[in-house]
Amino acid sequence: MASFIQQSEQLLRGEGSTAEPGMHPFHPAERLEEVAPGFGLYKGFVNVVAVRTGEGVLLVDTGSFHPIQHRRSFEGVRGFAPERVHTAVYTHGHVDHAFGLPPFLREAQDKGWAPPRIVAHEAVPARLARYAETAGYNQVINQRQFGIPIEWPKQSFPPTEVYGSAREIRVGDTVAHLEHARGETDDHTFVWFPEARVLCTGDLFIWCAPNAGNPQKVQRYARDWAAALRRMAGLGAELLLPGHGLPIAGAGPVRQVLEDTAAYLESLYHDTLALLNQGATIYEIVETVRPPAALAEKPYLRPVYDEPEFIVRNVVRHLGGWYSGVPSELKPAPRRELAREIAALAGGLAPLLARARAALEAGDLKIASHLVDFAADADPASREAHALRAEVYARRVAAESSTMSKGVFGAAARESREKAGAS
Repeated sequence: MASFIQQSEQLLRGEGSTAEPGMHPFHPAERLEEVAPGFGLYKGFVNVVAVRTGEGVLLVDTGSFHPIQHRRSFEGVRGFAPERVHTAVYTHGHVDHAFGLPPFLREAQDKGWAPPRIVAHEAVPARLARYAETAGYNQVINQRQFGIPIEWPKQSFPPTEVYGSAREIRVGDTVAHLEHARGETDDHTFVWFPEARVLCTGDLFIWCAPNAGNPQKVQRYARDWAAALRRMAGLGAELLLPGHGLPIAGAGPVRQVLEDTAAYLESLYHDTLALLNQGATIYEIVETVRPPAALAEKPYLRPVYDEPEFIVRNVVRHLGGWYSGVPSELKPAPRRELAREIAALAGGLAPLLARARAALEAGDLKIASHLVDFAADADPASREAHALRAEVYARRVAAESSTMSKGVFGAAARESREKAGAS
């Protein structure tokens, strides 16, 4: 079996693709490898870094909220470093990174150890509070995004210590520099171990187009993210340990992936800003702005999770308001009234569905989606409309590369499949 670093080098050479299930950044290898002296990387759906310090274990991220993942990441870390967990650092407050402490806390209690110190940026507690407030919404959108049942966690594990812009911590003979960055979240931290030349990026780098769009979730910060990537690129790291995906070894490759990802975000940001300043509508901007082709082809910038179109939309949301630029959409007619009017103009539901079917057969999946959605909204009880809608969105799932698009379209297909089979 190839090591994590060997697999990483293969991808960087263009051998294989992150679109392959076994090489996808979120592929759960479910094992820990020592990737540098004293540094273990557990690669599950999310990565956990365990550092042996001489005074206990320092964790960078703690793993996911799911009980099965709790057990697997705990066992992986304990197979490498059985000492007391002295400190845990959250790179950010997402539930796949900051909710994996329960088995370590139970262990500390059972063995009479002091519980670990938990260090994070000062914005993390507000995020955890918002997760509790929006638990229902987050459960719905994450089930839709990943296509599996998810029970949103009810208990979080807030930091015991927070910091503002930067902080140095020491555990035993190990020094780590923590620096705040806005990127995928407003509470992100990257962790730099200067003596070992090891950089833990959290989700500021995850082996794919940055998660700076995400249509169902809160604001992302493309420009600040790019600036953080530039700062990290200047550190001279010789080993990069990402929040998801494989480690990257060598000062040259580390700098390259960070600078390329920064340039990718900078291009989308500045091109979107230029069109906004010209008065372009959201539709004109989304239809125009593209990442540089040379960057989009990089093995670590493929749109296998998020997509550049979504990043563009998030830049618009950050810099402007929600108005699309189309006057009728400022105070639109109720969706079902508009759908019934479209059906009437088409001559009824049957001609509208026929046109949607023709678009589907011609391979115009976007037009087919619009038309079949209007048909289903015009007559929500129509089994025929939902049968075609399920077919259209199943085709869209097959045609997409990103987790987010596949998730939304897959949910639509399942929804209509159920309604088409209902009495």
